[in-house]
Amino acid sequence: MKKNKLILFDWGNIVSSHMTGYTVYDAWNDLFKACGYEGNNNILPEMGRYNICTIPNISEFEKVFNEISNDYNFNKSYDEFIKLYREIFDKIDYYKDVAKYEVSLNDRCYIGILSDLTLFDKERLDKQVRLSNYDYVFLSFELGMKKPFIETFKMVQSKLPFKSDNILFIDDRIDNIESASKIGWNVFHTTGLELDRIKEICEEFLKD
Repeated sequence: MKKNKLILFDWGNIVSSHMTGYTVYDAWNDLFKACGYEGNNNILPEMGRYNICTIPNISEFEKVFNEISNDYNFNKSYDEFIKLYREIFDKIDYYKDVAKYEVSLNDRCYIGILSDLTLFDKERLDKQVRLSNYDYVFLSFELGMKKPFIETFKMVQSKLPFKSDNILFIDDRIDNIESASKIGWNVFHTTGLELDRIKEICEEFLKD
């Protein structure tokens, strides 16, 4: 019987690879090189100042693209950038065993995703985990806010029919974990490389 509990998973570094194989870091670096940028090889952290994972639509994203293009001297148009983004990011590896385990929980409890990502990432996310398998999907570009801000977690909580102590949140960043903990969620800090620990924590959460 399905328990009245929810396990919310982050996506990046839980399913989508940040650490092995072709990672999201590699994809950002290759994307910028393909657009003519010849600078450093650690682009992803620099994208935080553009808040690209909270941009809700194509037209708004184009405005930010123009800013990024000027800052990094791109030689590609917006349409070319989006085409390259999809092609390059589709190559990112992911932890298939973690994705499979998440979906396997669906007959025992409710499952969901809470992740910061751009509107162009949703297709890739769906390919990797099939979003229809999840009861709840909260994506930053659709929420208009991102982790680790406490308001993000409060908004998500307001959309859920579960008490905070019946929610388990699994994420790879400690600041996200700390914010979730402040509103009473059960939390676990890990990465997709620790599937055995993820299973152990989930089983413990579902035991009662």
